[in-house]
Amino acid sequence: MLKWCGETLFPAKPTGYARFMSLMRRTEVVFLPQNGQLSDATLLLPDMPVSEGVLPVIGQRLGEVDGTAALITDLTRDQLRPTDKLILYTLQQVVEYDRPKVRITRREVAACEMAETPDSLALMGDEFGDETKGWALVHMRKESCLSQTVVTRCTYYQQFTTEEALQVTAKSYGGLTRDVTP
Repeated sequence: MLKWCGETLFPAKPTGYARFMSLMRRTEVVFLPQNGQLSDATLLLPDMPVSEGVLPVIGQRLGEVDGTAALITDLTRDQLRPTDKLILYTLQQVVEYDRPKVRITRREVAACEMAETPDSLALMGDEFGDETKGWALVHMRKESCLSQTVVTRCTYYQQFTTEEALQVTAKSYGGLTRDVTP
């Protein structure tokens, strides 16, 4: 779904999609059946990658600033150059026609939109309290970006991590195989 919201920010060796899939191995394992209504489902997972690059990683977490929901970073104003860009990815878990899907948008964020906390910068707004959404703030400098993953409170994916989900999925693929020891 990332490719539909704009240029993907993964190295194209051998393809950006291949690199994304490789990085996805670090996320929680989910079980989706081979066929049927859930076969093409997409799920919002914590730590999903949205970019990979060489710039220093920006720490980010969800919290509150002055009683308002916020995406709190460890980025400071003095780390930003006038030509740098900040791109905010917003991912939302939706269910369309009984099928889970993740919808993704991205937009450029001006540094002046970010609130100063005692230690860093934060994006504030009620949207950051939404438990169906996740966010990733990507710092870009010229053609370089950082490696960034999604922070979210969304737990919808957890129903696809259970033993029951594994068994249903295994059955759709013809069952589980047994480990054979020599």
